Amino acid sequence: MADPSVVTLIAIGVAGLAVGSFLNVVIVRLPDGESLSRPSSRCPQCEEPIRPADNIPVVSFMLLRGRCRQCGEPIALAYPLVEVGNALLWVAAAVRFGISWALVAFLVLFSTLLAQAVIDLELYRLLDRITFPVLGVSVVLIGVTSAVEGEPERLLLALGGSVGYFLFLFIPAFIYPRGMGLGDVKLAALMGLYLGWVHPILCLYAVIAACLLGIVAGLVAFFARGRKSANFPFGPWLALGCVLMLLASAAVLDVYGASTADFLALVRAGG
Repeated sequence: MADPSVVTLIAIGVAGLAVGSFLNVVIVRLPDGESLSRPSSRCPQCEEPIRPADNIPVVSFMLLRGRCRQCGEPIALAYPLVEVGNALLWVAAAVRFGISWALVAFLVLFSTLLAQAVIDLELYRLLDRITFPVLGVSVVLIGVTSAVEGEPERLLLALGGSVGYFLFLFIPAFIYPRGMGLGDVKLAALMGLYLGWVHPILCLYAVIAACLLGIVAGLVAFFARGRKSANFPFGPWLALGCVLMLLASAAVLDVYGASTADFLALVRAGG
């Protein structure tokens, strides 16, 4: 693993902005089953096609002062926030995992979690048509990464983390279906794959972090709405808990004395 230079981090951030722009298309169109390629990007108000010069991530939003060039209607702030958010996630992943084979896999995960979190916040849904394909691609990416880095056993850890995290959420969801949707459970299988690859214990830390974040956010939403009952999405907090644990994994594992190398040694000894 090579530490990224400042120039490399800037390039990764710019690429993250571009992918973030594509995520906006996914977030808007995929829940309704629309094509991601046709028609071209349009203003949701006047339906005029957006010029290529007006479709530059973040920059166009600033130059247009947050309004459509044709009709003058405000452009949702969520668009540049998703672009910037994805760029920051990509840079953070590069700082944590360096320039390595693993970085590609974690960039895929972080962008997926961002898209799913936004969709869940807006529509209270997590899309299987995102989770399942990314899960399949991730198994391949993590398998290749483990083989290239000379640690094929880590694929077993990843698969174990995936199954473990899935079951950890499936059992309470099965017992009390109203408390958690199956979309959260399926997303947990994807997150567990990556958490398990770093160290299986991170699955436990991630779900604890997600629950704490969800409780705080739920209380804020409860009182902000005047104590009225309302749907509350758990997916964004699952995603945030996963991202935080992955980015802080080196420090977390060091504090708790849970070395990935030691755990791999135990796996090899058992084999």
